[in-house]
Formats: sequence, structure tokens, C-alpha cells
Amino acid sequence: HWKQISGGLKAIASGSRTTVWGVNSAGNIYHYTNNDASPWVQIPGGLSDIGVGADGTVWGVNSAGNIYRYTGDLPG
Repeated sequence: HWKQISGGLKAIASGSRTTVWGVNSAGNIYHYTNNDASPWVQIPGGLSDIGVGADGTVWGVNSAGNIYRYTGDLPG
């Protein structure tokens, strides 16, 4: 069975069932909180694509092709 999660993304990546990240069509970055009231928290920055390693490391590429690794703290 599938459960729909609110929101809209063009790219999504998961390193585990609790480490889920996404990018929407505007390039905004989101981290999934598993909170039904507010499942996504926006993370500063802008990306075209995103990936998450099994160890939780988050990688992204912007529209210019520059590569980034997330090193910040997660909100909340």
C-alpha cells in the first residue's frame, strides 16, 4: 500500500527511512520530519537534484552544475 505525503517535489532521496530529502520545481530544498502536521522543513539554499548516502550525508547539484555537501544542523 502507498500513503500519500503532502507536498510536491521534483527530486527525492533517502539514506534510510528517517533520512529523506527533496527538491521542488523552484529549487527549494526540504528535509522530511515525519510529522503529519508539517512533514517538510525547508533548508536554506537551492538545488536541481539531491542525493543521500546510507550514512546520512546529503549531496546536491545546482542549476549551474556545482556540487554541494550539506554540513549544517537540521532545524527542530
